[in-house]
Amino acid sequence: MARGYRDALIGALVILSVSGASFAGQAWITVQAANQVVVIDTVAAEIVARVDVADGPVGVATGSDRVYVTHPERGRLSVIDRRDRTLEELWEIGGEPFGVALSESAGRVFVTDWAGNCVDIYAADSGERLDRVAVGKAPAGVAATPDGATVLTADRESDRVSIIDARAGRVVAAVDVGRAPFAVLIGPEGRRAYVANVRSDTVSVIDIPRRMTVAAIATGLFPYGLAMADEGRTLLVTEQRAGRLARFDTASGRRLGEIEVGAQPDGVAVDAASHRAVVANWFDDTVSIIDLVDGGEQAVLKVGRGPRGFGRFIH
Repeated sequence: MARGYRDALIGALVILSVSGASFAGQAWITVQAANQVVVIDTVAAEIVARVDVADGPVGVATGSDRVYVTHPERGRLSVIDRRDRTLEELWEIGGEPFGVALSESAGRVFVTDWAGNCVDIYAADSGERLDRVAVGKAPAGVAATPDGATVLTADRESDRVSIIDARAGRVVAAVDVGRAPFAVLIGPEGRRAYVANVRSDTVSVIDIPRRMTVAAIATGLFPYGLAMADEGRTLLVTEQRAGRLARFDTASGRRLGEIEVGAQPDGVAVDAASHRAVVANWFDDTVSIIDLVDGGEQAVLKVGRGPRGFGRFIH
């Protein structure tokens, strides 16, 4: 069933994330209660594979060849081979791993430990833990700059974002944001970050070099997932309590439009090949595929119980 934006979307969006040619249009969605990662072809709008993983997958980070998935309840991290769509490795890392980010240029995987109040840094190829950095309370989302030199964590119970020098392995700043920050996203140039504040109904904008919050964008109820389009000029936000995907102008913070999706939407990502957004509807057990050019919902796919897609699930 198609649903339109309340405000018109003018012009085609140029989507930020660019997939490799062999994997164009693939979304890798963690499905928490089904213990699976579902692979979706966004062009055909269909499920093309289901990968069985350990219990309770939540966080996800896709790379050129591998997909990294966290399991907070089991202290594990699954590594999936993208080409074969099979579980390649299972890292026993302990703690409560939640958010995950990948820097392929640095060869590092960054994992927040919700219960340990830290972020762990791993070698992407071997799974060796290289460093552990203490951050604020209950870190959830994590993001790295394009060069992998700077990492940000959303410290949910501290109402702040930690900025980490990944090479030195230390926090260089703690930036106050809204209440209960959850997802964090870094813009294409690595200078701005966006943080979804679940209990403030805002998205904080952080100037990374200046290490400070420079703006707050008002959203609907419970902003949860973040994605970027239009070469960094457009921000997509899942508004969980409202059951909507909203679109904002990053320069002005102006709300450009919205579309209804499923119940309690969580993660969102965008795909360059199909000019579509993919939204994981946590309580509906579905995934919505949205055409970002005409603003219509192209498909709703039943994926299993509890889709999360928390992180960058389209490379």
